[in-house]
Amino acid sequence: MYRSRFNGSKMKLLLVVFLLLQHRALSFAQVGISAGSRPRVIVFVHGLHGSRESWRASNGAYWPDLVRTDPRFSYSDVDVAEYPTPASNGKMSSVKLAEILWNRLKQDHIWDHREVVFIAHSLGGILVEEMLLRHPDDAAKVRFIVSYGTPHEGSMVARIASIYDKDPLLNDLSDASDNTFLSQLERSWREHDSTNGIHRFCAYESEDTMPEDGFGRYLKTHTRVVGYFSATYGCDVTTPPQEIHADHLHIVKPLDRSASAYDFFRRVYRDNPVLEPQVVLRDNVITGLAAHCDQANVNTDLQVPIGLDSGLHERVTTATAAFVDTVDLRDGNSNLPIVTKVDPDGVAHISYGFRGPTKKLLVCLGTARASLKVEFSIQRQVPMVEPQN
Repeated sequence: MYRSRFNGSKMKLLLVVFLLLQHRALSFAQVGISAGSRPRVIVFVHGLHGSRESWRASNGAYWPDLVRTDPRFSYSDVDVAEYPTPASNGKMSSVKLAEILWNRLKQDHIWDHREVVFIAHSLGGILVEEMLLRHPDDAAKVRFIVSYGTPHEGSMVARIASIYDKDPLLNDLSDASDNTFLSQLERSWREHDSTNGIHRFCAYESEDTMPEDGFGRYLKTHTRVVGYFSATYGCDVTTPPQEIHADHLHIVKPLDRSASAYDFFRRVYRDNPVLEPQVVLRDNVITGLAAHCDQANVNTDLQVPIGLDSGLHERVTTATAAFVDTVDLRDGNSNLPIVTKVDPDGVAHISYGFRGPTKKLLVCLGTARASLKVEFSIQRQVPMVEPQN
């Protein structure tokens, strides 16, 4: 009897452990870390008064799940970020929420990925920019941000709402002329090397929000929450802003993968593929170096270039130099070549020197000859091709 009760208790304990492990595995899967070897992560950041459910359409389609199961994003994990933004009378500023967002992404191991991209709605785009400015090391991993209805120049609705609701976020998002927060944010973004190279692609709403929905509750009539110019200010001009035929809330609720909001992000993602870092060796040989009898061939700054492919973001990390194919180049009669510096555009500066043979009984016994081989170590980023259908 004792053994039977012991075995039953042991089985219950094992079952509890199994369920806990299963729950932990599910939690990691929900934030996209189960496939931790994927080089890129796509992070969804909701807007003001939003939540993880901000991305769910009326037919139940959930944008993060549509991406997670789409083979065209097979090199990317998916994370759905969340931060506290109560429906009214919130107490936290954008700066505070940006730091909360960064800490939560750190807990989700987002910054362990080689590349990070963001899909941001409304306030989410502002918080992402503020966060990256405060964490330049992590900003270096961000390839691009795709923002939907982000009020880069503020919103008239937020200004009016701030009269009734003292949430500091509404002041941050106001289109009032004295809103220094947004103007300083944009100025800082453009001035800092850690952020001004991050691509920003934008989509904007083309329909008004009804009074009973979200921001609209502050008004008596339907209105455009974020106008075209505010939603597209500061965004990349190489990819035109995308019009989404939806209001401010439904702009991020695609019904399926053919929806314009989904397709816009897919095209941006395709045009900015995951990059795989590689190191290649490439050399340049300078021939015809010679020194006749009792003469010297010396150069303290011989500039040797190497061709670089800008499309692969190639850059030289190191270079070495050596004499090759030597003739009558005797030990002790030369200064071996040394690379003194390497320019960013791929030019190595070489210092070297050697002398020709000495005459014997007034007779020249030959000419010292050599070639100079400069080997460049080049780091480059090679696009990784994912399925397109």
